Amino acid sequence: MATPNVDRSCGSDVSLGSPDKPLPRVRAVDGPSVDLLDRALIGWERFLDTFEVASGE
Repeated sequence: MATPNVDRSCGSDVSLGSPDKPLPRVRAVDGPSVDLLDRALIGWERFLDTFEVASGE
């Protein structure tokens, strides 16, 4: 099988940042969004519905 000619080098186009042009930062989030919590609750309820209740409980 032929290998395609792909340049896998880390040429000069890779930017590592510098004091005059720093890399972008990741923005911290205080906590999960309301939408994420709602979806997690729905998923948890679906998961719990998969269990059978034992007789007598």
